[in-house]
Amino acid sequence: MKSPYDDHPEFYTQDHRQNRLLFPINKEQLESRHAAMFSEWNLKEKTVLDLGSCMGATGQWVLFNGARHYTGVEAQAAYAERSRHLLGHYSDRVRIEQTSIEDFLAVNTEEFDVVVMLGVIYAFLSYHDLLAKVARICKETLIIEGVYPYPNVCNPKAPIVEITTEQSMVVADAEQHVQGIGVRISPSALSIVLSTMGFEPVGKPTMPKHITSVIDNFRGDPSETYSVRYIESFRKVDRICRVLTDELVHPTEDTRIKAWADFEKHRPYVEPKTLALAEKPWQFDQKVAENFPDEARQNIPDYGRVLDVCIEIADMFLEKDAPVIDVGCALGEALKRFHEHGYRHLYGVDNSRDMLARAFNSTDQTLTYILSDRFPSEHGPYRLVTANWTLHFIKQREDYLRDIHAALEDGGFFVLTEKVMLSSMMDRLYKQFKLDAGLSQDYIDYKEEALKDVLVPYPLDWYLVKLRQIGFRSVEILNARLSFVTFLARK
Repeated sequence: MKSPYDDHPEFYTQDHRQNRLLFPINKEQLESRHAAMFSEWNLKEKTVLDLGSCMGATGQWVLFNGARHYTGVEAQAAYAERSRHLLGHYSDRVRIEQTSIEDFLAVNTEEFDVVVMLGVIYAFLSYHDLLAKVARICKETLIIEGVYPYPNVCNPKAPIVEITTEQSMVVADAEQHVQGIGVRISPSALSIVLSTMGFEPVGKPTMPKHITSVIDNFRGDPSETYSVRYIESFRKVDRICRVLTDELVHPTEDTRIKAWADFEKHRPYVEPKTLALAEKPWQFDQKVAENFPDEARQNIPDYGRVLDVCIEIADMFLEKDAPVIDVGCALGEALKRFHEHGYRHLYGVDNSRDMLARAFNSTDQTLTYILSDRFPSEHGPYRLVTANWTLHFIKQREDYLRDIHAALEDGGFFVLTEKVMLSSMMDRLYKQFKLDAGLSQDYIDYKEEALKDVLVPYPLDWYLVKLRQIGFRSVEILNARLSFVTFLARK
């Protein structure tokens, strides 16, 4: 797939930050960063405001991917002039304002569909006032890149605002940076502040694809536990949370207003607790294989129901000798059910040797297991492909989906179940599901940490758009519960 920077490498070759020792700008860095923020669902025909637009690389990305208009605001004259030149091929779809963000917001009356603030919020001591002004002109989506407070020691989930005297910012066309007082606000603190302005997070903070060519400024030193930078997306909602001063000046008649003595009497005491950290990323190894039935039941909502639905589809639309393949077959539970229902042309593919070693097997040689990281197209064409709770572990997800589509018969069926990006509210409901299923809070925290960069959820819209783009003639939702969505697509 063509990159916005393939024909315009000057967005990184002319950026002096390519020469800095830490976190130098290059093509991979620009692509990884922007791909984590934008796609079809939040750019097509949108107006985009970029506060702190620098060289205009974000403008090149959004306009290339279908944005209707891009406005960049940049205080440094050298950056503003350079970005006007580099984005000149988009003509009247671009406007670059050479002014400070504060001065722009003071006089601007225009609203924008998408507002981005990349690497600038920590320069503002009055971050609350800045966010309030931005919230008033943002119609749909607000995307912010920030820096974690105390990345070496702080729990990244804690709502913390750090005031530092050593925050740095690059200077245009110079091998130097300026340093001064700044504010580092954590993602959870940012979410709380923006909730008072009518915005809520779109899933969890986004992590760009790991960069290997340079030191990754979203992960910092590989020996560190937590990330250095983060990207978080927010969407506008009708709900606005009230702050304490609102309650004092304009009190509401709700159950939160209570006698002080009662409040103190029932205040729970919570022991300090260290977040359970995983020693290594999650793997489907021997230990997981031995406990997989319980692991699936306790972590996957509607696990049995989804497998039953796959059988129902097969019984309704397939002959018993139709070729069926289960992607990420694990211990072969789905294939066992297909076999029990009389299907005799079955394949299972998984990249875990430990899983396949314990997988169900038939005595009639109607079932073939394949150990592979890629989709086994050579055994097709298939009449039915099932990929339940698997592709969210695959980095090259679109390529894998295209291989599945190519290996399906015309008229064939594809059942896909994925964990999609979830809101903080849905995250709480999902964790309660796991607690109710018998998991401890320590184990839930451990697994969440172990799955970072291993299970990467995409937004629901990504699948609805991408499956149609790939060529499936119909895409429908079969089942959905607690951010796990089952799609039925037909070629």
